[in-house]
Amino acid sequence: MEQPSTVQKAAKSTNLTAVITAAIAILLFALMVAFSIKSLYNHFAGPFDVTAEELISYQGPGDTFLTSVRTHPNVALDTNFYYFEKQEDGSEKIIHSYYALLFEDRLLLAKYPGPGKGDNIQPGPVTGKIVRLTDEENTQVLQALTEEFPNLKDAFLPYLLDTTGNDEFVWLSIIGIAFLAVFAIFSLVHLIGRSGDNFQADAPQVPTNMDSLVENDYPEPSPDQAHEQEQTTDTSA
Repeated sequence: MEQPSTVQKAAKSTNLTAVITAAIAILLFALMVAFSIKSLYNHFAGPFDVTAEELISYQGPGDTFLTSVRTHPNVALDTNFYYFEKQEDGSEKIIHSYYALLFEDRLLLAKYPGPGKGDNIQPGPVTGKIVRLTDEENTQVLQALTEEFPNLKDAFLPYLLDTTGNDEFVWLSIIGIAFLAVFAIFSLVHLIGRSGDNFQADAPQVPTNMDSLVENDYPEPSPDQAHEQEQTTDTSA
């Protein structure tokens, strides 16, 4: 049995590497799309109108696929809790404020951009994303409110409505998906190219000069052989 040469072994190893690279690229692309599909769908298709009953039934963003929502609270109450950020001159700037949105007998903590503007008795539609409370928001805002107003301990819903319009995660997902898509396409093109090269290398070589092939299969007779053939022909005649 013919043993594979060093070149053939190297080619097989290269092919295996190309297959593994393409498989990893496609898998990473699929996982990235699956991980980001919810946020991308809500970003481009939302916001979606939700009722007070639906909001009250949620325990967090994991309970609904539609997290970019348009709500209709009865009242928006300024909690006087703010998030400050120190500036270069030493001053403090209010980045966002927290409101308590009233839905029937329940309250939903909402994060607004900029400083608070006081209570709003007729807030109109409020658009935002249903997100989890951070540890800082849970302890420094929600728990502080319930400690100050113990009768509200069970009134707050266990998640946050972010109305600041922060889409940084969405754009990072889009960039990641685009990068992995290019990587997957490049890996597939490289794999197809390697497969084509191997097919050409393994194909039997067909002579391009057919005249040479005919001459080799049917060589011209020597002068002596030609003379003998003529004499044979004359004798037969």
